[in-house]
Amino acid sequence: MDERGASGGMARRSFLAAGLAGVVAVGLSSCVWGDPAPTPTAVPTPDPTSAPDASGVPRPTNMRRSAWGSDPYARGSFSFPEFGSTDALRERLTTPVGDRLVFAGEATSTAAPGTLDGARRSGLRAATSIAALGGPGERIAVIGAGMAGLTAARRLADEGFEVLVIEARERIGGRVESVDDDAFGGTVELGTWFIQNDDDLLGALAGASVTTTAVGGVAAVRRPDGTPVEPSPVGIDALEQAHAWAEGRPHDVPVATALLGAGMIPMSETPGDDGVSPAAWLRHALTSGLQPLTGSTPTVVSAQQFDPARLVDPLAEVRVPAEPIADVFAPLAEGLDLVLSSAVSRIAYDDERVSLRLDTGESINVDRAVVTLPLGVLKTDQVRFEPALPRPQQHAIAQIGMGVVDVVWLAFDEPFWRSDAAAEADAAAEPDAAAEADAAAGAETPADADATADAGPAASVLTVVGAYPTVAAWIDAGVATGSGDAVLVGVIASTQATRLEQLSDQDFLTAVLADLEPFATAGG
Repeated sequence: MDERGASGGMARRSFLAAGLAGVVAVGLSSCVWGDPAPTPTAVPTPDPTSAPDASGVPRPTNMRRSAWGSDPYARGSFSFPEFGSTDALRERLTTPVGDRLVFAGEATSTAAPGTLDGARRSGLRAATSIAALGGPGERIAVIGAGMAGLTAARRLADEGFEVLVIEARERIGGRVESVDDDAFGGTVELGTWFIQNDDDLLGALAGASVTTTAVGGVAAVRRPDGTPVEPSPVGIDALEQAHAWAEGRPHDVPVATALLGAGMIPMSETPGDDGVSPAAWLRHALTSGLQPLTGSTPTVVSAQQFDPARLVDPLAEVRVPAEPIADVFAPLAEGLDLVLSSAVSRIAYDDERVSLRLDTGESINVDRAVVTLPLGVLKTDQVRFEPALPRPQQHAIAQIGMGVVDVVWLAFDEPFWRSDAAAEADAAAEPDAAAEADAAAGAETPADADATADAGPAASVLTVVGAYPTVAAWIDAGVATGSGDAVLVGVIASTQATRLEQLSDQDFLTAVLADLEPFATAGG
């Protein structure tokens, strides 16, 4: 809602969850809480210039970034399995409180936590719970106009309930924020961008005229000096061993502890034939895989709950939208009694009703309420419950983690990071007159075919191994969507995200552009 509170063997395509899993993880939903402060900033780059600096990285022509961790409407990006947490704890949050309050949001989902799909499912579940507790004609407050809240509100209204949706932001959508910007060739998604390949979710999007396509491209890895390297499975293999070790333990432990217990660390720092050490490949799997997928660190993430299999072949599991994701919300909100720019500061409940206090000073009485506060706000005292929530719900809120993952969209004059293998092949094979005639007739020349074969699929996920990057992964939006636009989307996770949110736009830009130096020379 918007209620405020606080080397060898593995194919390129199937290796990195890095960017894609990270951006998928940004796929949030439910809602956020209100405060006088603004939503995540969408900022044009000050005085942009395309001239490269000393590093060879050109300046972008435009920039937009999110800041979900410090945004008072979000206080985090999505929930993750903190060590000690279980699916049973998420299920506890779904238990109605006093037959008056029903919680919804991605953090309550066991099937798809941290995703738009999970939020949608939770909204449907919450509506079913309310319908079982009451009946048509009752007045129901839905706190939050994100995917969970609007899904629940739409279902309840259609079943004859009197529904009031209370939203802290000036807009609907929660942590889905679609911004139209011609500088990027269309829509910038500052929240979720990649869509889970779920038939029901895709159907709901299609019903709102939001079409999706498969993600194009493959994954590419470079060393800090710009040398391309083949992805190694060493890091993911180590995480799988740690996961297996943890599953055999009676009590949960963090991933870092499981790596030690399974004998995976310390790993050798001696570079292999590819110039990268096993230890560096493990760090790569953590910083470009686990952290963007969870928004947290291996010292906090559950070794039993986190499944490294989620890092394999993420490209096959997601799709990209051709239209703004936020378009899905208008049909859900149509005809609903919707109050924007109003934050709930207190939720009081008894055997007969629910009383809500807004930050405007207004009080609202309803029969029951669907609460889609993000887990981040539930972990604070920004919204007061009277009486306090039952201990089982409090324990669940405390134990489930809330991660931070941000994105930065950068538009450039030219896609300097893309491999120029095809271009070099074309240049090396100047066509003769006959070849030019064939080309004019639309026939493919041998040089064309060779160039295409040599170039191979373009890279849509870019990461660096052997360093400690600020940006976990870069997504080439032009390749991922097939548009060809010179746009990069950086995925910034965990402590790096928290740190960068505090920087000015200029300092932020300097920090993230430094991570593009290995890709500043096309083709490596």
